Amino acid sequence: TDTTFGPGTSRFVGLNNYRQLLQDALFWTSLKNSSVLFVASVFLEVFLGLAVALYLSESGKRWKGILIVALLLPWLFSEIVTAMTWRSIFHEPFGLLNGLLRQVGITEIPWLSRPKTAMAALVIASLWQGIGISAMVILAALQAIPSRLMDLASIDGAHGWRRLLHVVLPQLKAVLLLDAMLVGIKSLGSFTLVFALTGGGPGHGTEVLSTHVYRLTFSHYELGHASAVGVCLAGLFLALVSIVYLLQRGGPETGHKGTS
Repeated sequence: TDTTFGPGTSRFVGLNNYRQLLQDALFWTSLKNSSVLFVASVFLEVFLGLAVALYLSESGKRWKGILIVALLLPWLFSEIVTAMTWRSIFHEPFGLLNGLLRQVGITEIPWLSRPKTAMAALVIASLWQGIGISAMVILAALQAIPSRLMDLASIDGAHGWRRLLHVVLPQLKAVLLLDAMLVGIKSLGSFTLVFALTGGGPGHGTEVLSTHVYRLTFSHYELGHASAVGVCLAGLFLALVSIVYLLQRGGPETGHKGTS
């Protein structure tokens, strides 16, 4: 439908909203930005979460509890608090980060005034909030790996990278895929962090699908067009979950059943 706020303002237009969507340059820009945020968040958060979890699994008990608390604290903050905190850090020219750069003789960076650096700022803020929970999920899976399996791997001469690649990672496959899916859903649907930190700017340089839906709805009152963007976003969620489901079906358990 072509509709706006208020009674009696709706009329059926068939697939016209989707045809309009294909011609909407801002939709493709927001889709590209959402894809960049998705890929960067999933790859970095899962990779760094795995690295932190491996470190915690080997570290002494004295510091382990302190590190876990420090990692989980950012996750406990709301996204609006996270965004405003990082906005003050990235502030130009009085932010903490540019102040540190001046101290070491590096030229100040206009973090939130350029599309590429603003997107990098978004990724950094998202990682700061999300690495802790990813690390805890992977750490729990690491601790669930049978010690007998690790002992057998050591007896067979699998140490260091060989044990990680051939023993640990296959056992973590399902958890890593689940974590990647949750991080991906969070990044694709990210609204509060983007809206409060960059506002989708500069020049729509960080406009993502969720903020595009918001602007179409509450700034342009194009509810039909906004709903079409929302349906596309829901389709991306469904595609992501389907891909993870199919990859999990091809895990080690399936192989064992086939050879037994």
